[in-house]
Amino acid sequence: MKKIIKWKNKTAKKEYLKTLVANTDRIALSYSKEQNYEVGDYIKHFKFGPGFVQKVMGHQKIEVFFEGFEKVMLQNW
Repeated sequence: MKKIIKWKNKTAKKEYLKTLVANTDRIALSYSKEQNYEVGDYIKHFKFGPGFVQKVMGHQKIEVFFEGFEKVMLQNW
């Protein structure tokens, strides 16, 4: 079942990320371009730090929200 999550604005995205980071029960997935992600997945990038998938852009791209910026990244590569 596909997750449907929407955020109203950048402030809401920052709050969601802050909640993910503070939740010690939820462990971030280590980012890998070979892995498959879904909207809402909590990831940790070796360079950019914690973030979450805010959009899946086809089979091989995702848009990730990190603290202060968004970045298009590879998946299933």
